[in-house]
Amino acid sequence: MGLVFQLIAFILFFAFCSYACIFADPDTSDVGRLCTRTIPSTLLRWLEQALGRKRVSHLSKLWDHAFQIFYLFVVLGSWSIVFFYGYPEIEKSTYVHSYHRYAGYVVFVLCMGSWHCACNVGPGYITARTIPLFDHYEYDNVLFTNKLCPTLKIRKLARSKYDRVTKRHVPRFDHYCGWLNRAVGERNYRWFLLFLTIHVLMCGYGTWAMASTLYGVILEKNLLNATFFNAITGAEVEADYIIIFHYIFAKYFPICGVLLLMSVMSVMLGIFWAFHVYITSLNMTTNEFFKWRSVKKWHKRERRKYQQALKDGKVGKKVNASSISKQVPDGDVGCTGPVANERPLDTISDDDIVDPGE
Repeated sequence: MGLVFQLIAFILFFAFCSYACIFADPDTSDVGRLCTRTIPSTLLRWLEQALGRKRVSHLSKLWDHAFQIFYLFVVLGSWSIVFFYGYPEIEKSTYVHSYHRYAGYVVFVLCMGSWHCACNVGPGYITARTIPLFDHYEYDNVLFTNKLCPTLKIRKLARSKYDRVTKRHVPRFDHYCGWLNRAVGERNYRWFLLFLTIHVLMCGYGTWAMASTLYGVILEKNLLNATFFNAITGAEVEADYIIIFHYIFAKYFPICGVLLLMSVMSVMLGIFWAFHVYITSLNMTTNEFFKWRSVKKWHKRERRKYQQALKDGKVGKKVNASSISKQVPDGDVGCTGPVANERPLDTISDDDIVDPGE
């Protein structure tokens, strides 16, 4: 039971970290605020007291690459386990062909190569001189209007956005990716999508390869019909799935750890990849997807209020909502959407009933 408890604890801890650091909104969630603001600011204050502000400022430059360092730690660490623990088992296995050892090297090169390219290809940057290069989208006068960027004082092109992390104006802005430490936009979105696709395939392939290897161990050693001994009492124990799981997890712990990690990541990355394929098929960016969602929420709310006013006989002259100029929120956008709770579209006063249209 101890091993099962550890496995459940690992899954719960992984789920908590994913929620707190990725999905939780720090402006509305106490957990998100604690993990992404309170704890980091407290640690920073302690470091400043211990090391001095100047040394901490040098460390902060390294912190800008924290996600990339963590990525390398996880990916290179996992591949090291596969190479040093998984490959010897594949070589001995009669259920996994030996050519998968060479296929693994190819997948590893593709993995690191796609990450390197995605990290080093820029999204394109809009300046006064480069505006003609990126001015090929029409304004929709809902999300994007013909106006000046309030920060850089240049014309804000349709589908572009000022990125507060890189402090540059990015054409066809999608989101800022911490794993690449750069914004994703018009010129590097294809590289980001290639990077994501390869990592989904890598995790799926790795999950299958490691699971097949361990399944081969079970069959080759005939563990389903084996007799085990209780290490404490010395009593004989007939094999069942729980006993075999304990044996495999204890004897091949590094491989099982990588298998668990890759299986979870293949699901999470697969969902993320499917989302990007979906919005790409709609010719839409992450930034635009969440902004349109905000607009649709506003429309649904005002439509419901207008229909209720019609029933109550409170509507006199209809006012078309399109004649009311509204500023769509332009907050920062990360991999999973707005990184902070965006200001919602203004709710029209109950005294002002408008027809938002169909």
